[in-house]
Amino acid sequence: MSRTKRVLLVVPGSVGGNFEYVAIPRQGMLFMSAALKQWEGPYLYDTEIFFEDRSGPLDPAEDLHGVDILMITCLINEAPRAYHLGAQAKLHHPDLVTIGGGPQMSPLPQEAMREGCFDVIVNREGEDIVGPLCDALLAYSGYQREQALAKIPGISYMKDGQVHQTVRRGVIEPDFVELPDFRAIRDLTPSNPMAAGVLETVRGCTEKCTYCQVIQQFLGYRLINRETELNRLRQLHELAADGLIHTSLDGRFSVFISDDLHPPPLRAVKYRNERLERLKSWKGQTDGMYMICQTRGEIGQDPELAEALYEAGIRMLYVGVESDNAENLKMVKKRQDPGQMHKDLVTLKDFGFSIVAMTIIGLPYDTEESIMDMAAWVTQVSKYQTANLLTPLPATSNWVDLVPLNAEGDVLQPGEQRPYHLYTGRQFVHQDPRWTMQESRALFDRYHSQLNPVDTLYERIFKILQTRRFRTGSMGKDLTSSVSARISEFSETLRTLTDSSKEHPEALSARMREVADTLVRYRSQLASTGRELPEAISTHIREASDTLGRYRQQITVTGRELGDNIAAHINAVSDAMARLSDLSKNTAKG
Repeated sequence: MSRTKRVLLVVPGSVGGNFEYVAIPRQGMLFMSAALKQWEGPYLYDTEIFFEDRSGPLDPAEDLHGVDILMITCLINEAPRAYHLGAQAKLHHPDLVTIGGGPQMSPLPQEAMREGCFDVIVNREGEDIVGPLCDALLAYSGYQREQALAKIPGISYMKDGQVHQTVRRGVIEPDFVELPDFRAIRDLTPSNPMAAGVLETVRGCTEKCTYCQVIQQFLGYRLINRETELNRLRQLHELAADGLIHTSLDGRFSVFISDDLHPPPLRAVKYRNERLERLKSWKGQTDGMYMICQTRGEIGQDPELAEALYEAGIRMLYVGVESDNAENLKMVKKRQDPGQMHKDLVTLKDFGFSIVAMTIIGLPYDTEESIMDMAAWVTQVSKYQTANLLTPLPATSNWVDLVPLNAEGDVLQPGEQRPYHLYTGRQFVHQDPRWTMQESRALFDRYHSQLNPVDTLYERIFKILQTRRFRTGSMGKDLTSSVSARISEFSETLRTLTDSSKEHPEALSARMREVADTLVRYRSQLASTGRELPEAISTHIREASDTLGRYRQQITVTGRELGDNIAAHINAVSDAMARLSDLSKNTAKG
């Protein structure tokens, strides 16, 4: 039995038009993949990360052959797809090990195991336990497996017909894995790059907003090491240099600093000072990057930190505005004054930042009039906006306090599954005396129509990349036809060359067979290639040219008369190859 095990890590397709998630990969699986590769145990793990937004829908029946472990994560509105994939995987591959996790399944392990048929759910972070967890699931079954799982902290699994959850104490180091495993992403090529790189500098948050999952998913506020930050910046430069991050005509590429609060608020003095010093150390490390981060508006009151952000290459700020109503902010424990927020946004805008104002509507003190007034205000103080209706998320107080609705907008009955596909922030999914589900949807549309949504920006970028990928694919088909004609020309020349060497010693015939075999492999590669066609051409041209070089040396020592007789044919082949080389280079440039 092979020691190497295949692991497929799947992120279901995004739902609800959140193009930020479509265009920019989420990092959880990148770290889990790297954690498996750095783990030293009885097995070696060969990992691949499958983003359905990049690669299309996964077929559980066909795409899991040869896979030993399937891992799935999801956001709340992706839960139906995640559960479907998990259940279908078990149906078609009963012996396949399946593991679920992420912000949706972690706090709801019983539901996830019931609906998705997972063997284990990882609660919260899992880089430190994923290696021993996979080892245990592969090595044991039955009672022995239960004994092994009981020793792994922070997981849920079935025991005696009930969900059993092991205790995790404390938290892991935020850079337990130093570098995320971008190169494990399926279909990540220069012709299908990421729209932006992603950089994690911290886990957790200093705040306690009631609507946010981050506080429970990533406890505390944990900075990664300074050197780790710099190494991750270097990794992004390498990915961009290899064409795996989209680079604009001016040579810049975008980097999204992940959702957790990058620069802390002023009152968190220790963290704020540390962030300031780190930003200064980024000088020279972020050249060519257009950086984006999430922050609080108080940065507008801290010109020293704001300048450091700007000097480091951060040009776009996602600012948690949420509401312009003080009572709403107090209700959700958002420590923020609307009047001061207005001043901060104006200051940051004047400083030169592109501001994305993140807003929530449907808070307890909102009215239709106040919501539309906020649209008029927020578009004056920010370039882009995000909009969400208040939505209860697992592990938040809203999940318990707000009465959930079913897909028809009626109160959810016992035993009914929540309509997770509607948990997109575009309609109420909980009972509210002001608006029904349908009325809230109409209200969202009215509000959203007055904004300049940042999703529109990401949608445009995503479609540009899709169009470019399509054109590259079409170009590859045309190039394949063109190159096939060249290969036919090669074949005819080689047949003539072979005929002229019939009286030559056996060594020369062997060389001829080597040339012919090379071109056969070349033809096979061209028939199956797609996006990597120019690279494949260059590789095989070099291979064939090297073979011809050896051939030329061989005939030099077999006799001048025979050499003169064949030299013209070799030159013909070399000239044809030169034309093909030029064709491939021009295509690669295009």
